[in-house]
Amino acid sequence: MNQFFGVLLGGAIALVASSGTAWLQARIQRKETRAKELWDRRSSLYLDLLTHLDGQVSFAADSDPYLIGYGPKTAEGYQLRRQLSARVDLFASPKTRQLWEKSTEAALVLHASTIEGGHFEQHFDQLVIPETSSDPGQQRLIDADKHAREQLITHLREELKVDRYLSA
Repeated sequence: MNQFFGVLLGGAIALVASSGTAWLQARIQRKETRAKELWDRRSSLYLDLLTHLDGQVSFAADSDPYLIGYGPKTAEGYQLRRQLSARVDLFASPKTRQLWEKSTEAALVLHASTIEGGHFEQHFDQLVIPETSSDPGQQRLIDADKHAREQLITHLREELKVDRYLSA
């Protein structure tokens, strides 16, 4: 009889252990799947943020009288800004939002100053903003735009751990 209880106890322990292992493995897989989905969504969002970093989606135009008329100009522009902002609220870190807003504002201020001050070159129907300027005030804006953009890119690369995956 003791052997029967020993076999029964051993079977029960094996059943509990295998069930626990299966449960733990499923939980780990769900967590990894969620992490991958979040990484995919973030990487897509961050690519969109960088694609639309020209200042046209900046919120600065809504509150700064100097920038009125330089933000989104069409319904599609406002819709793009709303969509990007909603995706940032949902998937990005607060630091990403801060750096994104800083960068779009710097781009918008540079664009407005370039147009207002005539610091642009025109090639056919395109306006080209030079990368350097002899005007110190304009050069500060160019540098601020470049610095804000570089900060955002560096942060996004760190947050997505891009360099770690690329070096492997």
